[in-house]
Amino acid sequence: MSETVSYFGKGSGRLLGTYGLFQDVLDYELSCAERYRRFVSLVMIRGASAESPVLRILADRIRNSDLLADKESHLVVLMSETDRGGATVAIERFREFCAEHPLWFSSVTFPQDAGSAADLVQAGERRLELACQDRPGAVVAAD
Repeated sequence: MSETVSYFGKGSGRLLGTYGLFQDVLDYELSCAERYRRFVSLVMIRGASAESPVLRILADRIRNSDLLADKESHLVVLMSETDRGGATVAIERFREFCAEHPLWFSSVTFPQDAGSAADLVQAGERRLELACQDRPGAVVAAD
């Protein structure tokens, strides 16, 4: 897949790459999580674009270890060593920081929600579509 994705890390500025590179990073994080019995969560956010001030707000507030990717129709925050509860707390912070912007959220966690990177992304996108059927600020974290 040759889809272009923009990556943002805390204080790192903007880095461009392909979606395949993001998949590679996610695959690596999941293999480490599986080996050491840890969690990885993805938070997906719709309603913001690369030109939106939301992107910079979120990039400035994610942890140094998190990765924020702009994937055309939505943003993805990759959070290693973060369980479902931690993802929920992160979403609440994101909602607080971006309260004046209409955003929708989903979260998925490895290994509970999916066992592979592709399945995790697919589950997150499915949940994000469900959230978008609700009011701005809606969060879908379970099927």
